[in-house]
Amino acid sequence: MSSYTAFASVYDIMQYDVNYTFWANKLVDKINEYHQTARRGLELACGTGTLAIELSKVGYVMEGLDISDEMLAIAQQKANEAHQKLRFLCQDMAAFQTKKIYDFIFSMCDGINYLIEDEAILGTFESVANHLSESGIFIFDVSSYFKLSEIIGNQTFAETFEDAAYIWENQFDEDENLLEFELTLFSKSNKGYERHEEFHTQRAFKTEEIKQFLKEHFEILEVLDGDTFEQTNSKSERICFICRKK
Repeated sequence: MSSYTAFASVYDIMQYDVNYTFWANKLVDKINEYHQTARRGLELACGTGTLAIELSKVGYVMEGLDISDEMLAIAQQKANEAHQKLRFLCQDMAAFQTKKIYDFIFSMCDGINYLIEDEAILGTFESVANHLSESGIFIFDVSSYFKLSEIIGNQTFAETFEDAAYIWENQFDEDENLLEFELTLFSKSNKGYERHEEFHTQRAFKTEEIKQFLKEHFEILEVLDGDTFEQTNSKSERICFICRKK
């Protein structure tokens, strides 16, 4: 995820169709359902901090963690503008250490898909367990195998905005279950438009794989469609796991 450099400046523009308010409300609902006394939370792969800030607004003591300094700089600016006090940490979620314990930890919008190696996802889940209080809640989603292989895989997308544009070229490797993509970004500056290229890789997980990775440290409470928070189906594009620390 170190490739999130130039992308940080246009990330929120490109996420215009993501209903963060819906996600924030559903996260609060599930936290209240499974841990009514929860107070302190951590968002992994928080990006520009939108969800962490939303949960801070409803009274949780929130922190955010991401590997991109550029993303976190924007997150801190957004928190300041929202008059919310959050701490943001630049760390790799595969081996993070904050020296704090949280009642809930979450990661939404594909962060887990960037954990390519088994060791990385196992390390992340172990670190999450080590940072959760007794019976703490872990909520995360992944873009589904169906989405990465059939909807995004081997497709090219492009879109223009008032001050930015992108070309997104994708290639799916069925043998390795990896989606590799190149983002060509154009952002407006005082010199005109600047062009940047970034390369990303995401792993396509099947639900049973994730369950196996979780079993050592977590009890799985629910597996839901991450876009609707209803039951999953064969066409679900996002899968959300709601877990409790064993």
